[in-house]
Amino acid sequence: MKVLMFSWEYPPHMVGGLGQHVFDLSRFLIKQGVEVHVITPSAPDCLPYQNENGVHIYRVGKPALEGEHFKSWIFSFNSEAIRAAVCVNDQIGGFDIVHAHDWLVAYAGRSVSKIFSLPLVTTIHATEHGRNLGLHNRMQLEINEIEKNLALEADQVICCSRYMQNEVSTLFGIKKEAIYVIPNGVDPELFKKLPSTSPYSYVGENEKAVVFLGRLVPEKGVMQLIQAFSQVVKKVPLARLYIGGRGPQREILEKEVARLGLEEKVVFTGFIGLEDRNLIYKRASLAVFPSLYEPFGIVALEAMVTDTPVIVGNVGGLAEIVEDGVTGLKVNALEIDKLADAMVRLLTDELLAEKLKRNAREKVKNVYSWEAIAKSTADVYREVLRVKQKVIC
Repeated sequence: MKVLMFSWEYPPHMVGGLGQHVFDLSRFLIKQGVEVHVITPSAPDCLPYQNENGVHIYRVGKPALEGEHFKSWIFSFNSEAIRAAVCVNDQIGGFDIVHAHDWLVAYAGRSVSKIFSLPLVTTIHATEHGRNLGLHNRMQLEINEIEKNLALEADQVICCSRYMQNEVSTLFGIKKEAIYVIPNGVDPELFKKLPSTSPYSYVGENEKAVVFLGRLVPEKGVMQLIQAFSQVVKKVPLARLYIGGRGPQREILEKEVARLGLEEKVVFTGFIGLEDRNLIYKRASLAVFPSLYEPFGIVALEAMVTDTPVIVGNVGGLAEIVEDGVTGLKVNALEIDKLADAMVRLLTDELLAEKLKRNAREKVKNVYSWEAIAKSTADVYREVLRVKQKVIC
């Protein structure tokens, strides 16, 4: 079975969790006997074609960008992706399945599916409505329409959590039972390698490091985290907060840190590479992901697999991953005092922290393995092909 995936993120170009998902899913699908071809934007220092872990990767167009010209870049990338797909389809003797990840590749996925009469599978990782807690302008309305058309035209929609299943069903009018839920996963092997040298070697030395990794956007709750942390340092003077990631909210967050007088207690690291990420998790006393909206929350799994106790916002997929008081703590991130109390609790109660780490490690191993996720995805492919062939006959 030959599968063509479209994704606007793929390592080393990583914006959120989508790129990591496609990377892990594609290489574990190989072990299921699936031949995977990924078309993604070009990236600095990457060849136009690479075979990594048995996955065929084609990088086309210009590197991904965000900002004023994002819309025109999306159209340009999709056009280049379609052109590349047509060429590769001819070279390999034809694909069997098209798998599109999110709205940014909807045009390419839908077009190639129609050109070659191939079944279309789409994974909707998040929605524009959810990311913005509603639709507030023309651009958001347009994206919502693209997402809806992609979902309605797909032969099978996949979501990563029951929360997302409900959201997609409600927003786009698809029967809930027609949406397949396959969770994200985490590969423990990716978190074992540590850098020989790192600018973060000092993390955790004579301090209690609290870590947030993710996009600096309002729905991730970083503003609430900073405000809560101003209370934490009064009770745990050795606490220091590391905020890793990029995003449009950074300047506003830095101003809030200055307003609260936390310049010596909060560190903005910017983007963190994989090995440095592993080191920071290893040194951290606590990881906090106080999201206001979260379709899944793969960062929570990453922290859990590294034996870092977690606090998460009690929303979306995070609420499904973490069992409060068993594998982590859950809070309403808008309740600043309770978020602060939860951080203080885990930074001062070592027995509780150890219990949560132990239980979390077992849950990740038993529930969120990529072997199981890849098998479920391959099963979806086979079922879609079976139904498609039955209809043709």
